Amino acid sequence: MKSKYIRLVEAQCHNCMRCVRECPVGAMTYVHNEPSIAAEECILCGGCYVACPHEAKSLLSEFAQVQKWLDEKQEVVLSVAPSFAAVWPKLSSLEKILKGRGFSHIEETARGAAVVSKAYENLIEKAEMKNIISTACPSINTLIEKEYGDLVSYMAPVVSPFIAHGRMLKEKYPNAKVVFLSPCIAKYKEIEDQRFTGSIDACIGMEEILDWIQADLKDDEKDEWIDFQGSISRIYPIAGGILQTLAPSEHYKYIAVDGVARVKSLLESMRKDHLEGYFVEVNACQGSCMGGPLLSHFTHNEWVGASRIHKNMDLQKITPGKVDVDVDASWAEENIYRPKHTEEEIDEEMIAMGKTSPDKIHDCGACGYESCRLKAIAVLDGKADPKICMPEALERAQSLASVVNENTPNGIIVFDADLKVREMNPAARKLLSYEMVNPTGMPLDAVLPNPELAEIVAQKQAKTQYLRTYYDIYQRLFEHAIVHITNDDLTVVILMDRTEEEYKEKMMTKMRDETMSVTQKVLDDQMRAVQEIASLLGETTAESKVALVKLQQVITGEEDDSGKNTH
Repeated sequence: MKSKYIRLVEAQCHNCMRCVRECPVGAMTYVHNEPSIAAEECILCGGCYVACPHEAKSLLSEFAQVQKWLDEKQEVVLSVAPSFAAVWPKLSSLEKILKGRGFSHIEETARGAAVVSKAYENLIEKAEMKNIISTACPSINTLIEKEYGDLVSYMAPVVSPFIAHGRMLKEKYPNAKVVFLSPCIAKYKEIEDQRFTGSIDACIGMEEILDWIQADLKDDEKDEWIDFQGSISRIYPIAGGILQTLAPSEHYKYIAVDGVARVKSLLESMRKDHLEGYFVEVNACQGSCMGGPLLSHFTHNEWVGASRIHKNMDLQKITPGKVDVDVDASWAEENIYRPKHTEEEIDEEMIAMGKTSPDKIHDCGACGYESCRLKAIAVLDGKADPKICMPEALERAQSLASVVNENTPNGIIVFDADLKVREMNPAARKLLSYEMVNPTGMPLDAVLPNPELAEIVAQKQAKTQYLRTYYDIYQRLFEHAIVHITNDDLTVVILMDRTEEEYKEKMMTKMRDETMSVTQKVLDDQMRAVQEIASLLGETTAESKVALVKLQQVITGEEDDSGKNTH
């Protein structure tokens, strides 16, 4: 099943595999020449979205629905995540503009975070849990439930700050639509979780709302943040922010871990019972929510936002006490089907992939998997293309190039930017009599002394140039193909030996000339014979004509005489 939250824009995809490599849980697949997301395994960390350099990932948007509510003049309340400071640090001007666009009320999600911290303090005070895992990150909750189900008992049974704040707003404005301004893709799925149904009606991304109000934002407006009890919770989106809201504990040691890979390492330590008595804050994004995927285009503002938060928060720690809103949450292991493969099946797939010896097992990670073995398992799972192997592809390309270079009858010479020989293949060495000499470093005019060739090479034209010339020193006629490789500033000269062809052509021309000469002589002789015959025939014919004329005259004369005698 494909993800409805992150989709592939096929026309933009360059098949670079960066999204596959970036996915920390192996939910990105690459089959049928395109990447796809296995929704049942995805934790919606947004790593693939951020990693894509070609904008080939699109995200679910609920902005149109929110605009529809505003156009219908419905009561719409916005819960603003404290990480908004990375996008627009002037809270008062942001509130003013959004109310002008139709929002009824704007409140900080940090108010819900203060309540969540109080719930954490109550858990710490009870000291009933071996370890406590705290987070405002739904991606981490999903990771634990899907991959570390045996550790769900360590998860603090407390909702995230925006769910708590949503419930607070629903109590305060029972008829309102509650919308969350989010730095995170995973929040879109969290509001659909049946455990939190009814808390939040929609999410909109930081970038979406900024594009909407950009024209109204002004740098010169006064910056005012309204203080509230527990405003230290504004620090939640900064790594270690949850811990900074809590008072020191005699029951637990505090540690903060961000980034999925490091969180997984921490969870493995817990799974092996290496940790006990720890209250841990964990976040999928490096830098916590300030590094959220929907803030990826505002990374240069992260530090400005963090300093703005520090400036506008109370340093008073949250204390245990009564929580006025329902913040209880329950977590459970998700039974995701994962095929099991025998060692024999994995070994057979490794062999089918060409991993037949240690030197063929690269474990480079270029295909998106940490090892060739994990890649083989992914192929068996139907999640990976067995033909995608960068080192093997490079080796095949190099091998093919080597075969062509070593066996072509054409000479190939590579000249560097200074027009000195960098490489010369065996055919070129043989043609130029360098079989016993290393030509590397020799200048162009020493190897191929031809002013016209030097002029063409100096032009460094992208289009292939051709030149046909004879070299007295080699007693050979070469046809040159000159190719300039711009990126490396190299020039490749391909030599095609036309000496034998030229010799054969000259021999054929000579043969044709001799044949024509003989033919012409025969024709001339035949013409003379014909002329002689014609001459003889002409004399005979003339004599015959004279005789016939005379005979005619005689006959005619006799007829005339007989006529006269009659009369």
